[in-house]
Amino acid sequence: MAKPLILHITPHLPGGLARILLSTLKYFNRKESLFNHEIIITDKKHLTNEAKNMFSKYLRFLHIGKKDDFIKKKMIEADIVQIEYWNHPQVYRFLSNFKFPAIRLILCSHTNGFSRPSVITKNAIDFSDIFLSATRATRKHYLFNPKNNFHRSKKLKFVTYPVDFARFGKIEPKAHKGFNVTYIGTLDYSKLHKDFLEMSDAIRTPNTKILVCGGGFDKEKIKHQAKKYNNKRFKFKGFVENIKKILEITDVLGYPLNKKHYGSGEQAIIEAMYSKIPVVAFSNHAEKEIIKNKNTGILVNNKNDYVKAIKKLYSDPIKRRRIGNNANKHILENLSPTVCFKDLEKIYKDLMSLKKKHRKYKNSKLKKTNIKNYGAQLFIESLDESGEEFFNSFKNFGKKIDIKSNEKIKNSEIELKVPTKGSLFQYLYFYPKDPYLNFWAGLMSLKDKNVLKRKHKSLPKTTKDCFKIALNYQPRNKEFKYYLDKIK
Repeated sequence: MAKPLILHITPHLPGGLARILLSTLKYFNRKESLFNHEIIITDKKHLTNEAKNMFSKYLRFLHIGKKDDFIKKKMIEADIVQIEYWNHPQVYRFLSNFKFPAIRLILCSHTNGFSRPSVITKNAIDFSDIFLSATRATRKHYLFNPKNNFHRSKKLKFVTYPVDFARFGKIEPKAHKGFNVTYIGTLDYSKLHKDFLEMSDAIRTPNTKILVCGGGFDKEKIKHQAKKYNNKRFKFKGFVENIKKILEITDVLGYPLNKKHYGSGEQAIIEAMYSKIPVVAFSNHAEKEIIKNKNTGILVNNKNDYVKAIKKLYSDPIKRRRIGNNANKHILENLSPTVCFKDLEKIYKDLMSLKKKHRKYKNSKLKKTNIKNYGAQLFIESLDESGEEFFNSFKNFGKKIDIKSNEKIKNSEIELKVPTKGSLFQYLYFYPKDPYLNFWAGLMSLKDKNVLKRKHKSLPKTTKDCFKIALNYQPRNKEFKYYLDKIK
């Protein structure tokens, strides 16, 4: 008899999610596993060659760029549908537009949900049978407070994705010169602490190098900024496929993320812990769920403590070894594929007891008849209650000059200005003709001209262009004209 099928749906396969789903296929592609897994990737255009290469042995389980009829047919065949959920325009477009058959539905969240634009929305939770979070930090989210909504709190479940032991094998430290403090992850200030370079430079221990591995939209900016410091200490390695080689020569993993970062499972941390490397990280939501302070790693609250912690580890190799060994033991006992995926199997088994049901994604703010503003409405939906100024701006519809909302938009935080991660500019990339997305981009650029310099080449190049495009698609809008006239 065929095993029950879990059908994953995702717009593409970014790095962390790709590793997670690859581990899933590896584990469940065994005779003794209880479920089969297949993956639908809706956006063929944005599926990278690196992701395809990662799944080279499992391509038969991938369905790439298929039409709605095929997706609907696979949903009907599947026993459970699992939509990989984070703030991405294609995720919200799929939720809002697709005509779902009767299914059992999991939304699996790959962000912690606390800070915009990577928030968790009421409508997303209500749409699902189970809301599965990749970090237990999400249990502190106000939407899951039983006092606020007992029904939503009952939907919340957790998955801890494991270390792929087979990928790493046994990791043993290799002899190397000096003391290596390594950062592995996203080089983007929407996640990385803004003072990463300053803190790293302040670790003035002898023969210390800062190894920086990864890519991101701020990679070149960070490399340029590093020239202000002792450039010989910073070694930018770029994306490293065989990260084992870096872990083998790492003495400490320095992992300083900003307080508002969107991360959840933080694979870089748990892979370092598996490698017996002490991790120094900030005491943010997700990190506190992974690291037991001073036992399996070190958590700090500020820049000075970050530097002090690494200096102390430099001077105390016994402490480094103790923390590293504790971390490794914790990973082996709690984050092996067998332990993690058996817990996930239990969630799947429990959900199988529910009947499949029809469902429609509810969004009272979304007016599908107005195609020109569809991208802006999806963006507003993705921010839920945290996007009040955008909603007020939109519903004003150019009737008056809404200075209060516009000033808030103009002064938006950096997380809304980066090219991806659910930012305004990611929505503008997918909906370049949307008048309100162009207008809001223009407002942001009034405060920070640089926000238009690092975006996709097809998007507006100047503030004036943003307002001109907005007015072109909505010529009677008094507000668009007012701001365009101001910069002539």
